[in-house]
Amino acid sequence: MTRLPRSLLITLTVAGLAAAQEPPANVHEAAKVDASTIPQDDYVRATAAGQLSQHGHRARFWAIIGGIPNETGVVDQDAPDARLTKVTRNRADSEALIDRFGELGFNMVRLWRYADQDYHLGDGSHADALDYFVWRMKQRGLSIWVPGVAQIEVGPGDVGVLDEPATAAEWTAAMEQCAKIGNSWIARAWDPRWEAAQQRGMSARATHYNHYTGLRWCDDPVFATWELTNEEWWIVKMMAGDWQRLPPFFQRSLSAKWQQFLRTKYGTQDKLTARWGFMLPGESLTAGSIGILPVAGPMKLGDAGMDPTARKALEAAGGVDLSVTRDDVSVHRGEDVIEFYLSLQLAHKKRLGDHLKSLGRSTALSPLCYDTGIGYQIQSQYLHQQADAVAHDAYINGWTKQTNHQRYPWQSGLEEAPRISEDVPWLEHNKTPGKPYFCYETQIQQPAKYRAEFPLRLLALASIQDWDIVCWHYWGAVNDITTTSRPFDKALDVTSGNHPQGYHYTYDEVQNAMMRAAGLAFRGELVKPAPTPTTFTWGRTSLYAPASMDYGASYGRMGQHMLATTYQYGVRLVIDPTREDDAVDGPYIRLDGAGSPAIIRPNNQICFETLKGGLTFDAPEFAAFTGFFNHFGSSMTFPGSGVTLSGVTVDVPAAMPYPEGIAEEKYLGFSLYSTDQQPLATSKAVSCSLVSTSFNTGFKWGAVNNGKTEGGTLPVQVARVAATVTAKALAGMTYSLRDWHDQEIGTGTVGADGALTITSSKPIWYVALTRK
Repeated sequence: MTRLPRSLLITLTVAGLAAAQEPPANVHEAAKVDASTIPQDDYVRATAAGQLSQHGHRARFWAIIGGIPNETGVVDQDAPDARLTKVTRNRADSEALIDRFGELGFNMVRLWRYADQDYHLGDGSHADALDYFVWRMKQRGLSIWVPGVAQIEVGPGDVGVLDEPATAAEWTAAMEQCAKIGNSWIARAWDPRWEAAQQRGMSARATHYNHYTGLRWCDDPVFATWELTNEEWWIVKMMAGDWQRLPPFFQRSLSAKWQQFLRTKYGTQDKLTARWGFMLPGESLTAGSIGILPVAGPMKLGDAGMDPTARKALEAAGGVDLSVTRDDVSVHRGEDVIEFYLSLQLAHKKRLGDHLKSLGRSTALSPLCYDTGIGYQIQSQYLHQQADAVAHDAYINGWTKQTNHQRYPWQSGLEEAPRISEDVPWLEHNKTPGKPYFCYETQIQQPAKYRAEFPLRLLALASIQDWDIVCWHYWGAVNDITTTSRPFDKALDVTSGNHPQGYHYTYDEVQNAMMRAAGLAFRGELVKPAPTPTTFTWGRTSLYAPASMDYGASYGRMGQHMLATTYQYGVRLVIDPTREDDAVDGPYIRLDGAGSPAIIRPNNQICFETLKGGLTFDAPEFAAFTGFFNHFGSSMTFPGSGVTLSGVTVDVPAAMPYPEGIAEEKYLGFSLYSTDQQPLATSKAVSCSLVSTSFNTGFKWGAVNNGKTEGGTLPVQVARVAATVTAKALAGMTYSLRDWHDQEIGTGTVGADGALTITSSKPIWYVALTRK
C-alpha cells in the first residue's frame, strides 16, 4: 500500500486544520514565480497505472463542491474603513471555512469560481477574495479542481474573434437567434468562430495572475485537475436531433460537414448505397443532399439544414416532407450518423484540450477531463476514455414510493443488491484501465432516515474500483462563520419543494460523521480494491449502435450485468472501435434478481449482507459497520482489526419525527479508523464515529402528510448511539470527545482492557484518540 507522509495526513485530519484563526496580519504582494523552477512532483499527475501522484506518493482526494468563497460585499461607495472591515471579515471567514473542510475530512474543493480580471490586494473585488482563498488553500495543503473552464458565454459581439468577413454578418444574425433557442451552444463543436471564442475565454480564465501566490492559475500546483465542460452531454443532444432547432446558418455548416464525412469514408454514391442498402428520394452524395438521420425520434428528410441547391434536389424528388424513423433505414446508416457525431466531438475536445495544455505547467501536467457524467451512454464514456481521466456522478433518494415497503416511506440500500442508482448505473462500472477515475458529484437526498449508510456504501464502491477523487454535492453558503458562535447549528436542508435542497449536507451532523470516516479511509487507502476485476470490452458495433440513441439502451443485454459484477469482482470497461464484437474477460454476475448473491465479498475487507441489511469493513487500519445492528446479534467482532462492538443502544428523542423502529432496528453507522495510516495496533492517531439518524423538529414528509412536506425547524432531533468499542490497540490511548463544531466536550484514557465506552448522553460527533 502506498502511503502519504504521516505528518501531512495527521496535520490535515486528526486535529483538523488550525482552529479558526485570524488571517495573516500583513498580506503582501507575492514576488512573481518562475513556474519552470517548480518541481514536477509538486503537481498532481496521472500515472501509467491510472492513479494520481503528487510529491512522489499516490494522491487521493475527498472533495467538496459549493458556492465558495463568499463575496465580500464591497461596493464602490464604501469608505476605506468600511471596505477594510468587509475584507477582513471575508478573509477570516475563508480561514474558518478551510478549517471546517479539514475538520470534515476534505482535502479538495471543486471550485465553481473564476477570476479573469486584475485587482489590487485587499480591494474586496470578487477576484481579490477568490485569489486570497486559493492562496490560503494552497498554504494549508488542500487542492482545487477547476470545473467547466471551457463553458464560455459567446454572443454576437464575439464575431471579431475570427477575421472572416464573408460569414460575419450571417454569423452575427444567427447568434442573435441563438439567444432564444435552448441548447444552441451545441454548434460550438463544429463552428470555428464559436470555438475560437471559447479558447479566448479559456485563456483569460487559466492565465489569470494571482497576486497572492505570484503564479498564474495555469502554472499553480494547487490546481490538481482541470475540466473542459460540466455535464455537456453533447452526443445525447445531437442524437435527439436538437441541432434541428438551430438557426439555418449552423444547420447548413453541420450538413456540409456530414456530406464531407460521407465522401471521405465512401468516395462514391455506389459504395455508400451498397453499405446503406438504399437511399431516400432525392438524396445524392454529389449534390450534398443526404439527410443527417436517423435521430432518436422521427425526422423529416428536409429538416437537415442543407444548402439551397441540395434542398432543391430533395424537393424535385418529393423527399422534403418524408418522415423517417430509425426503423425506416438500415442499421449501417444509423451507425454512420453516430460515428460522424463522435468524430466532430472528439476533434473539438482535442483542440480545446491542446489549447488549455499549451497555456501553463499545471494545465499541461495535471489531468484534464473532457466532460462529466451521463455514465450509461457508451458514446459519452468513449469521450471520457480519450481524456486524461474519467468523471461520472450519481444521486439517490432515501425514500420509496412503494407503500408496501417494510420501512415505508424510507428505504435502505443495504437491503437490496448494492447499487448507487435509481435505474441504470452511472458510477459503478465506468473505470477505464490506465485512467484515473473521478466521482465528480454524489449525494443521497434528504429526507433520508437511513442516510448514515451512504458514505460507507460509497467508500465500498470507491475502494472496490480504486477511484481517485470523490466529490460531494453540495456545500451551502455559510456567512459570517467567525462572528457566529455555532454557525453550523442550523436546520437540516430538506427537499420540500421543486428545488432539491436535500442534496446540501452543510448542517448534517449525522451524515458528516460518516463522511469524515469514509473520507479519511479513502484518502489513506485503508480499504483494498478488488484484486482481479472483470474486463468488459465493447467493439465498434456497440459503440455506434443506433439503439443507443435511447436512454439506457447502450451496451445491450450484456451491459446490464456490469452493475452486479462491479460489487462482486470489480469491473474495468474498455471501448475499442477497432474490433467488431464485444468480449468479457473474467467472471460476471447477472443482474436478474435471482442471480444476485445475498453475501457479496469483493475482497476479504468488504462484505455486503443484503438479507440482514448490513455492510462491514474489516482491515488492519479500519473497522466499520453500517446497517441494522439488531440483525447481527448483540455484538460484532472484526477479526482483521481486533475490534469488537457491543452494548449497542439507540436513544431516540421523544420529539423526533418518524421514530418508528429506530431503537429496535439499532440502525447505525460505526467506524474506528486510523488517521495516520498505520494499523490500529500501532497507530498514534485514531478516530471513532458512531451515529444513527436525525430529523428537524416538526418535520413532516409529504408522502404521508397529504403530499405537503414541511421541512421543520431547530433544534435538530438526533438519535444518539451508545456502545462499547473494545480493542487491545486502544489500551492506554487518551481520548477527546468532539462535538459537531469539533469542540472538546470530554476527555479520558482508555483502560488496560481496551474498552472505549461511548455514551448517548453527550452530543458526540466523533472521538479522537492519541497515543504518546
